[in-house]
Amino acid sequence: MTSIGTGYDLSVSTYSPDGRVFQVEYANKAVDNSGTAIGLRVKDGVVLAVEKLIQSKLLVQGANRRIQSADLHIGIASAGLLADGRHVVNRARDEAQAWRDIYRQPIPGKV
Repeated sequence: MTSIGTGYDLSVSTYSPDGRVFQVEYANKAVDNSGTAIGLRVKDGVVLAVEKLIQSKLLVQGANRRIQSADLHIGIASAGLLADGRHVVNRARDEAQAWRDIYRQPIPGKV
């Protein structure tokens, strides 16, 4: 992956001077700058909670969703970049739908 116009070539094999991978550092920074996401398994179900961060008064109400459903019985709480969370949710939805199409039953949680 090359950054256009900056002259930097950042790939997964680009290391910082102290030996750490830049992409991992950027991902950790994104998670640090986002709210907390917690999932608890309790006796009768699961509890998902996220910290609601209001970064702008111009943000449309409900547009910054960090808890989403992938299937009727699967919920996902995300931290980090919102676009990355949406990508994971969309992938989980595709996997759940493909499983339902093939096996005619909901995808098991372990899968």
